[in-house]
Amino acid sequence: MGKIYTFLITLFLVFSFSACSSNDDEKQIYDEANILAGNEKLFKQYNDFNNALLQDYDIDFRVITIASQDDINLFANKRFSKLNSKSKTGKTILLVINSAQDTTRLEVSMALEPIYTDAFVSYIERVGMVPYFRDNKVADGIYMMSELIRDRATEAYQGKEFMPPMSNKSIGAGAKTKANIGQVDASAKAGANVLASSKDTPKDVLKKYFAALKKHNKNPNLDIYTKDTQKFFSKWTVTDINQNHEVELTSRCKKGKFYYTKDGYAVWLHPLNPRTCAPYFFKVEDGAWKLDIATMAKVIRFNKDMAWHFDMKEKSAYMQNYEFSFNHYNFDKNGYPYYKKRKKLRWGFTCSPWYKPGEKEKLRCMITWLDEKGRAKNDLGLKIYDRVMSVGRGSLKQEDITQDDFMLYMKNTPAGDEIYINVLDKNDKPRELSTVAK
Repeated sequence: MGKIYTFLITLFLVFSFSACSSNDDEKQIYDEANILAGNEKLFKQYNDFNNALLQDYDIDFRVITIASQDDINLFANKRFSKLNSKSKTGKTILLVINSAQDTTRLEVSMALEPIYTDAFVSYIERVGMVPYFRDNKVADGIYMMSELIRDRATEAYQGKEFMPPMSNKSIGAGAKTKANIGQVDASAKAGANVLASSKDTPKDVLKKYFAALKKHNKNPNLDIYTKDTQKFFSKWTVTDINQNHEVELTSRCKKGKFYYTKDGYAVWLHPLNPRTCAPYFFKVEDGAWKLDIATMAKVIRFNKDMAWHFDMKEKSAYMQNYEFSFNHYNFDKNGYPYYKKRKKLRWGFTCSPWYKPGEKEKLRCMITWLDEKGRAKNDLGLKIYDRVMSVGRGSLKQEDITQDDFMLYMKNTPAGDEIYINVLDKNDKPRELSTVAK
């Protein structure tokens, strides 16, 4: 299978799975059917996730793949009884995947039956896992299952009951399900088109997107998507549960703001507390704002607590157009953002790169951050998205000044000297600003 990226809509969780040669008591996936990729590093990431499930809820979740003609119910029961569970309270779950019979079974210990009911088990197998199996993404389906098991544990801890969004008829045993591995579902990417308008703002596009999620619209070619995002969705598995989770998570994000550049990029960004509110990217394409999920999926990752962070390698490769909105953050080696420590600044501003239309050889300054109490804002009068065109006056005037030269000018002008700056604002209106350096 190679490296697999699991796309839980815009949650962008990146994990993969493999068999491992470690002690059986430490293993959480037994790939006896050899249907998962061999990658011990990524297998460890999956183990870490499930170890957190054990630590937080004392639930030991194991997975076995087999290729056998034996009865899967008897096999699951037999292997379950032999598991040396790490749970201190007998809370154990075993997922069996039989590739030869194309079936799955989830075995649940008695201690967990009140939480993981037949209705819940049937629901997460059919709606959460099988859609991935249909697309030959077995590893992704396993990870999705573990995510749903953790979510249910969290709900149970909060005193919530599981109410499946399906008809209330008998489901039989509820724990054995047809896997449908490789059996493509023709209706899996259905949905009416959602059109983008040249009058739409990024906020309008976001509203249209969430409305599509609520309707479980899985059409990969929505007009509100960038072309790269359409290609991305055409290859990725999306389920009702994915879409429900995204709506639920983002509904809690009330303090987001939109940040723009003059050349057609925008970011919906939230305060870092809580860090479960991930940024969303937008760009102008074909004369209208579009949602750039393709770039988001490349650079944004989540940990087990759903705190977002960047893949720093991918960030360097793909984030250039969106860096402007993150200037007030620093990032640790794992890509987790934190606010920059405020120093006593001489001026209090940040430049981001800007190119004059048709001119790529000269990097200029566009103001993308201003200290609310800084002199750049309060004494000089700079505003967000001002673009610096020249500095100085008379014989000392520097035309077409670069970003580096502007920074040196602001840094090196002696206290008591007059500062002169000519800028274009976000509406291309020129202004001359001046103050005395301190």
